[in-house]
Amino acid sequence: MENWVDDLNGRGGKYKPLLEAAEKRYGIPSGMLARLAWQESRFREDIVSGRTVSSAGAMGIMQIMTRWHPGVDPLNPAEAIDYAGQFLARLYKKFGTWELALKAYNWGEGNLAKWLRGEKLEPLETRLYSAQILSDLGMA
Repeated sequence: MENWVDDLNGRGGKYKPLLEAAEKRYGIPSGMLARLAWQESRFREDIVSGRTVSSAGAMGIMQIMTRWHPGVDPLNPAEAIDYAGQFLARLYKKFGTWELALKAYNWGEGNLAKWLRGEKLEPLETRLYSAQILSDLGMA
């Protein structure tokens, strides 16, 4: 079974200071951005480097889609981590809970807003995404 903490301390170790700094800078609970990064890329070098790109076009350690987030280099881990931290903090301010912020990071702000208005069904992937991250952090 995969363990996010083992992976963070192993192949993700070089990103740990960047993740912790972004969490502190943007007021994100300790470990949340690191856990999100693991969910997105598992700290796999083929994903971080862009050799492997998701079917949706998401790239890098934080799986950023440049179509929706122009101006950030998703293949520069320092830039991507800082951007993702800033973005997650903004989502938290907009939606009011870390659960909703994580859902919006995964599914998009527009989709989440439609779901909150009862206009759209939440996909299982998004429900599990936020639940697994919060559970692993003891916040569920």
